[in-house]
This record gives sequence, C-alpha cells and structure tokens, in this order.
Amino acid sequence: MVALAITLAAGMRGQALGADQLEEAMTNAGKVWYDRYCTPCHGPGGAPGTAVSRATKQPVDLRTYVQSHGGKFPAADWLAVIADTRPASLHASVWNAIKKSQGGRVQEEAAARGVVGSIALYIISIQQTK
Repeated sequence: MVALAITLAAGMRGQALGADQLEEAMTNAGKVWYDRYCTPCHGPGGAPGTAVSRATKQPVDLRTYVQSHGGKFPAADWLAVIADTRPASLHASVWNAIKKSQGGRVQEEAAARGVVGSIALYIISIQQTK
C-alpha cells in the first residue's frame, strides 16, 4: 500500500486528486497487481486462462464477471474468494503472497485488502457484454 501511495503521489504531483483521477489511479494500480498475481491463471486482461469455475467447469472469463453476477460487482463475495486461507482454497497462496508483499505484520492484512480492492476496480473496468 505504501508503494501505491508513492505511485499516486509521484504521478499526480502538483494536482489535486478528484474522484475520477483517484479511481483511475487505483484502477491502473489494480492492473499492475492483476498482471502480477492473477494473469498466470486468469489470463491477460481477464481473458480466460487456465482457471476453471468449480460450478460450471468452464474457463473463468473475468471480463464478464459483473454480468454473470446479475450486473453488480459482488464485492463481499470477491473478497471472500480471494482472501480464503483454507488449505483447499485455490487463492490461498495468492492471498498470502499479496499479504507478504505488503510488509509489516500489523498492516499487511489491511494493505492486502487495498491491493485486492484495486484489482477489483481493474476487473470492473474491463467488463464486456456478451
């Protein structure tokens, strides 16, 4: 999260951040985090990669994630899936890697949720309709 704050500060030097600029900066950060943590399984740009839905047995296409959830981004479900630390969870190793990348023990949980939130903004930004 500290790295994100520094990136925001450097990129917006001398400018007051409006809501649109802040959302754009967070979305851009989300793409960086997505490329680092999600692309190996979900493919570049949210396109189907090797990840397969347990429910449908079909490749996961994150570009239609909102549409497949009734037109609304299911934030609570998103965080529950990503932050699931049970050994059988497919995302446990990713969640732990995100937390570890965020530094100190006290702040890593909150900072990791910020990373996952920025990834969510990126996913929202790439939505397509079928």
